[in-house]
Amino acid sequence: MNISTIGKTLGNCMKGAFIGLLAIAAVSCKSDEKVDTTVPFDPTRPVTVTGFTPESGGYQDQIIVKGSNFGTDKSMVSLKIGGKQAVLVSVMSDKMYGFVPSGAFSGEVEVTIIDKDGKVHSVVSDKKFNYERKSVVGTLCGYQNENDSQGEVWGSFDICSGFNSEGCMAIDPLYPDRVYIAYDRGEGFLAQLDLEKRESSRLMSSNKFQNQRLRNIAFSNDGKYMLVSTDRADNGTKSTSVWIVTRNADGTFSDKSSCQSLVAYKQCNGVAVHPVNGEVYFNSYEGGQLFRMNLDDYFKSFEPTEEGEEPKEWTGYLDDGAFRELFKIQDPSYEFQTTIHPSGKYAYLTVINRNYILRTDYDEVKKEFTTPYTVVGFNSDLSHGGWVDAVGTNARLSRPYQGVFVKNPEYEAEGREDVYDFYFADCTNFCIRYITPDGLVRTYAGRAPSTNGNIWGTEDGDLRQAARFRDVTGIAYDEKRDMFYVLDHNNRRIRYIGKEMENSIVVPDPDDNENGDDTPEEN
Repeated sequence: MNISTIGKTLGNCMKGAFIGLLAIAAVSCKSDEKVDTTVPFDPTRPVTVTGFTPESGGYQDQIIVKGSNFGTDKSMVSLKIGGKQAVLVSVMSDKMYGFVPSGAFSGEVEVTIIDKDGKVHSVVSDKKFNYERKSVVGTLCGYQNENDSQGEVWGSFDICSGFNSEGCMAIDPLYPDRVYIAYDRGEGFLAQLDLEKRESSRLMSSNKFQNQRLRNIAFSNDGKYMLVSTDRADNGTKSTSVWIVTRNADGTFSDKSSCQSLVAYKQCNGVAVHPVNGEVYFNSYEGGQLFRMNLDDYFKSFEPTEEGEEPKEWTGYLDDGAFRELFKIQDPSYEFQTTIHPSGKYAYLTVINRNYILRTDYDEVKKEFTTPYTVVGFNSDLSHGGWVDAVGTNARLSRPYQGVFVKNPEYEAEGREDVYDFYFADCTNFCIRYITPDGLVRTYAGRAPSTNGNIWGTEDGDLRQAARFRDVTGIAYDEKRDMFYVLDHNNRRIRYIGKEMENSIVVPDPDDNENGDDTPEEN
């Protein structure tokens, strides 16, 4: 999947497709003008399928099925492709016109007619339709029942639930089939999605992190250690900001893993590791500060000292020189997360509660980030967020949350210096958006039109014409599968964006909002 080019095709909609079908129908009728297409269904004659055009395609593509004795009453006719119900536009006695349904992987073309007496007449084509997977939004796991009482259940993707809190996601750099979720709630814990086994589990309990809020996850460059940020202020400036978790002997993380305080300050919103030089960056909501610490200093504190020297205890405190402040982004109470470009040359600071994103460039001599500047969005309070795709400060965001850099093959082919787009969860815009290296903000998935006018929902399907989210926070990119995973916590689901999956969860989605008065305000 070429992620950058998907947006170019999002303007294709059902209305245009319908017009296209009518044009095809006109041509087809002209070529078969000797055939009477108004003959009603005859229950004494067999229904036949002689072919279909095109013979291959994907979700929402147009299809013409040819045969005989279809009748003219569309209400009597059913067309299934790959066992999935297709949308029919019109039916004539020798042909029918419709749209390829989602997930028609097996390709059987089946026509069923129920006559006036209720008798079923069905036929399956000898030839199969070649279904081509398209890039869509799907449901990986999780669900929400009518009363939102499904609770927390871990296990198979087919039955699991519990994705009911804000949080961030991360893919294990050494074991890319493992996706981790850090839950940002009063007693935060870590969950794991095993993509190979299709199982979910509660990985590390909240007491490993002293029952505090967890903000995000990062890894040391060698992948041996997980860093987990904690948002707390119960011990003043000596409240643990970042924990360092050591893998078990078998490479896993669990409640048996060693979990130690790495650095302590207060009200940390996130942690990041420089991908080239390995230093650690974390922040504080207290004054909008960004801090820097050398991970090597932590490990050196455990090395044997020369004879006669007193061992230096690692406290992780600012007063003991464990880290230092680089800058303040603006004012106190600015909540932000740091995402470093894979080259290490710059980072984006996603300011969650002020609706904009900053960029900070890396000083390769000093090995530290410099004073940031606005790259997209506008500094405003949460009540003044907006949704505008535009360049730089003309763009409007609404509670932007976690982001991830993704390589764009087109940029590589063009020989550009920066070959990465930045995808991020735009929480209360209910969508996934991205920023090009030129500073252009585009909406990638979500906010599909609906009959009830809502821009939020649980619908899967086409990235812009069908899919909807609600209050997304976490996002991770699976390079191995060329797929995004999204924590859609208000819908209690983990969604995916990528090629259609045969074993994704299918959940019926009513078009009308069923959440009573619990509806978000328009942005």
